[in-house]
Amino acid sequence: TLTVQTAATVLMTRYSRLESTGHNVPKFATTSAVALAEFGKMWVGILLLSYETCVTKASHDPFTTISNQIFGDFWTLLKMAVPACTYAVQNNLLFVALHHLDSSLYQITYQLKIFTAAIFAIVMLNGSYTAKQWLSFALLAVGASLANTSMQTKQNTQVDEDDDRNQLTGIVCILMATVTSGFAGVFMEKQLKGASSLLVRNIQLGMFGFLMSIFNSFIVGDMQTVIIPYGFLHGFTASTWLVVMLNIFGGYLVAFVLKRASNIVKSFAAGLAVILIVFGSYLFFETQFNSLFYVGAILVLTGNGVYQREDYMKKNKPKQPL
Repeated sequence: TLTVQTAATVLMTRYSRLESTGHNVPKFATTSAVALAEFGKMWVGILLLSYETCVTKASHDPFTTISNQIFGDFWTLLKMAVPACTYAVQNNLLFVALHHLDSSLYQITYQLKIFTAAIFAIVMLNGSYTAKQWLSFALLAVGASLANTSMQTKQNTQVDEDDDRNQLTGIVCILMATVTSGFAGVFMEKQLKGASSLLVRNIQLGMFGFLMSIFNSFIVGDMQTVIIPYGFLHGFTASTWLVVMLNIFGGYLVAFVLKRASNIVKSFAAGLAVILIVFGSYLFFETQFNSLFYVGAILVLTGNGVYQREDYMKKNKPKQPL
């Protein structure tokens, strides 16, 4: 389900960005869509928590009960700001990296995030992986990279004299982004596994995510170029609202996967989604891909199979007698 949701969100986002808004008029601000998704995630959680408190538990003072659940433990509340801030930093690092690197190098290097996620899981969650699982990580990273680059169009290799691109800066930023990605995912997994209510955690994440999205709109320039001159909802169409709803649904789906499974499983779902994205781009946008896609798809599927088999064997390994 997470694989399909991820692919659908990417494809619908691309479609919404292709819709015409008229001459000399900017398209909708992506930070507005992200902020609305976080705001929506927060309010969906509040409504569901209210129903649970008022109907299921029949609380006599639901407002106080809900307030205590969300704001009662201030230290835990502040912890949920960590992934929101980390993801904001990650998005800015990716923005800078994409400016300094060509898209192929960008896609290939960013796939290293599966390894940083595994390393953080070992350090923060006392996780362990077999040699075959590390091999599956490599297969996923290489396969996703090949599938992504199979869609890349030829770029002009001539660089203008005034081009301010610096490849070293780009590589440093993309490597830092892989670190922040791994840390944020594992940190969220740790918080969610210890949470009694996914709804409360999603409300808290939505609050900080909304605030960081607004802050990020200033950093990337959306606030100055689109939101203030044209309005927060400028350029929104039916497809844009569908993207927002898909992101709200995805937020709860990711939280469920992190709590019930792991950040590594989420990474494999994202890798499988790449296959659907490439194929969907071919069907709906006539984007051509080369033979690297087939190689990449085989590697991703093989990596997923190896990881799932090893994970199953670890969980069902008979205990040694004392």
